[in-house]
Parts: sequence; C-alpha cells; structure tokens
Amino acid sequence: MSQPLVTIICLCYNHERFIQECLNSVFTQTYPAIELIIVDDGSYDNSVKVIQTFLRADDQFIVNTHTKGICRSFNAALSLAKGKYIVDLAGDDYLFPPTIQQQVNALESLSEEYGAVFSDAQLVSENGKALGTWYKRNKKGKIYQPVPSGDVFEAVLSGTPILTVTAMTRKLVYDALSGYDESLVYEDFDFLVRASRHWKYSFQDQVWVAYRQVKNSDSSKQTLRRTKHLESTLVVCEKAADLLRTPAEKLALLWRLKQGMRQCFYLEHYSLVKKYATLHQSLQPLSSAYQAILWACQLRIPFYQIYRGYQRIRRY
Repeated sequence: MSQPLVTIICLCYNHERFIQECLNSVFTQTYPAIELIIVDDGSYDNSVKVIQTFLRADDQFIVNTHTKGICRSFNAALSLAKGKYIVDLAGDDYLFPPTIQQQVNALESLSEEYGAVFSDAQLVSENGKALGTWYKRNKKGKIYQPVPSGDVFEAVLSGTPILTVTAMTRKLVYDALSGYDESLVYEDFDFLVRASRHWKYSFQDQVWVAYRQVKNSDSSKQTLRRTKHLESTLVVCEKAADLLRTPAEKLALLWRLKQGMRQCFYLEHYSLVKKYATLHQSLQPLSSAYQAILWACQLRIPFYQIYRGYQRIRRY
C-alpha cells in the first residue's frame, strides 16, 4: 500500500549554524515518502553554501537573491509542492526521527474535517541545550492546562498557544486559503485564524519538534518599538471580526484587541492604537481604562524604556 507523500518546506534565513542539523533531521526520518523543498531567503551568512553541500539529487532548492519574507518565500515553495501533507520547518529547528510517521498516522486516522495535527515541542537553546517543553508539564510529564483541540478558533483568538512549528497540515487547506497572506510580516496567527474557522485541529500529546530559542529571531521583533508585527496583527483581527459566530468568539477577539492597544502603548506605536480602538468600538464600547490608553497614546507619553526594563527584570 502506497504511503502519502509529505512535502517539507524548509525556510532558511541566516541559519548557517543550525541548517545542517535541521536537514539531517529530515534525512533521518523513519517515514520514507518525503519531498524536501528548501528556500533560502537572501541569507548574508554561509547558509547557501552549507545547504548546497548537503542537498540530495531530488531535493529542490530556491535561493532568493534578496529577502522576500516568510510568507512570500513559503508560498513560492508551496506552488511546487506535490505532497498530500505539508510541514513548515524553520531552518533553526529540527524534527525527531519518528515525527513525520507519527504525524501521518494521526492525520490518516482523522476525517477531513481535521485540517491539521499539532503537538508539544522541545525547547532548545542556540547551542542545543534542552530548556523544557513548550507546554508546561509537572514532574510526571502531564501538561498543566488543557490544550485546545477540535474547534480551536476561539482559543486562537484568545491567545492560547498552538505551536504551528509542530503542525502537519493537509495541502488542501493551504490550497483553499491560497497559502500565507503575503501582505503580512508574519504568518502563524493569520493562518491559524483562517484555517481554524473552517477546519478542526487535533492536538497529539507528543513532542515532534525541537524549537530553538534564538536571540534576535523573527519572533523577538514583536517587542521592538513600533514593530510592524502589530500592524499585521490588526489586519488579522479585522479578518477575524468577519468570521465571528458566537458571543464567546467575540469576547476572545475583544481581548486580543485590548492586548493590541496595550502593546501599541508599550511600544510607542501611537498612530496605530486608534485603529485597534476603532475595531474594538465597532464590537463593543471601550472601558474607561482603555479610553485612558487611547488618551495616553494621543499625548505620545513615552513608555518603551520602562516596558523594556520590566521585560529584562522578568527574565531574571
């Protein structure tokens, strides 16, 4: 009996230190039916040379002459993908040997109302030191709080973490949604919102991916002054507002908008806060506390250095 083809799309951007371990983790999978498409997104280190050293005959390699961003780079690879299932793998992460087999087994056992499966991840430092798991566990290995599974749309809006680096997704989901939105600077929140509205997500209590915690990674840019991530998040919230079905989903989105307003204040993105407030007010009037945040932003009260200092204290 033939096994369904899995396409692994590996995105690399200045991952010279990590890409060999990432690729080796693909090459050593226990599951045989894998198509590998690698995209280097304009790296200025030696990533391209390292990748070329390890390429196999059937692997596809796209080299961007300049940085195009996660969404455009992924979509370029997606247009070439032939797999029934898709894995989005960052060049600084790596898979464990049975991961693809376990993901395929899980998806093959589910109906097509389930668009994806996801799991826990092993957090690792830049030098490979284990830092625990993404979901906090007790001494017996049990996750402290329930992880959403099934209809996760409300959970996605409210900020419950679904780690997309651990996911395997049906290609038909990507095709139906036209891949990632190339107008955004990051992909996961938007794709989760759009996909989870129409498909279920199944959580598997396993550890499928080593998720590397890298200083100055793309995710770390979310806390920089006037980050463009906040602009992309607002666009996703605007999309989500048109997809709401229940009062609980509305409350979840309102919470996300309040979080966005706070971040606009902390990161001094003063011009953007009014747009978050306008969307919130279209769903529910602002409380006096958030009217105060809007007022503080109008006065351009500086808060970024205080916020960064608080973040540094929290890390210790």
